[in-house]
Amino acid sequence: MVGIMTSVKENNLLNTVNSLYPTLHDAEKKVAEYVIKEYFNVIDMSVAELSEQCNVSEATIVRFCKRIGLKGFHHFKITLAREINNPEKTTHSPTIHLDNLAESINNIFAYKIDELKQTASFLDPKELQKCLDVISASSLVHFVAAGNSIPAALDGAYKFNQIGIRSIVNNTPEMQVSVAHSLTENDVVIGISNSGNSKLLLEIFEIAKKRKATTICITNHMKSPLSQMADIILTNISNEKLFFKEFSFTILPAIAVIDTLFLLLTKKNFDRSIQSISDREQALSDYKY
Repeated sequence: MVGIMTSVKENNLLNTVNSLYPTLHDAEKKVAEYVIKEYFNVIDMSVAELSEQCNVSEATIVRFCKRIGLKGFHHFKITLAREINNPEKTTHSPTIHLDNLAESINNIFAYKIDELKQTASFLDPKELQKCLDVISASSLVHFVAAGNSIPAALDGAYKFNQIGIRSIVNNTPEMQVSVAHSLTENDVVIGISNSGNSKLLLEIFEIAKKRKATTICITNHMKSPLSQMADIILTNISNEKLFFKEFSFTILPAIAVIDTLFLLLTKKNFDRSIQSISDREQALSDYKY
């Protein structure tokens, strides 16, 4: 809870709501969805008015506030007001209009930029340092993912191999599980899951734990089952529910986290990294025009 409170104080209340969304009860999710969409209006509402809009009890509103690390509804409104008045906070509307593409482009890019800024603010330097240390000392890095997170895993394995860090990725569950059973204590598993609830990744992390491999979780949800199982957690921020609450689609924040690791690892072992990149570029030169 301490970590959540810190994030809220740093003008990240809405991102905290997004991150904790999967852990909320159904009635609390109604409040979260309304707050995310209508935060400018919520700031002027009483607890009774908000409960009526969300079709939940006033007690649910108070529970929701406490679940996201605040003392109550009054504390919630003060924190929300501070965030809205933050000059760096985007004020674009979370809407997409096919009859106004210019406005839609501005809205989408505004929230994508905000995702990256907030992801940077959520990344813990101590956790990043742990990642650099274990990855640099590893014999193998196994990237695992499911669904639309697979492209991010492919990107990570490719980049790590470019700088001489032996990495693998498979896009079938059978191969991912099979590789997990051959891990050693010198290996690292990096699981990418926006929800942090993937049954496949939970199984792989459980196997990795038994094999004494180090597990790193890149996720949007800091209190998800996968986060709680991981040795190291790297939180990214997704504003996707501002556009479509029905499904997850963005991998940009996860790729930004991977890029951060890639650049820091390159700097950490600069000579080896540059030589490795040069060797690979030379080997692939025959395939280029």
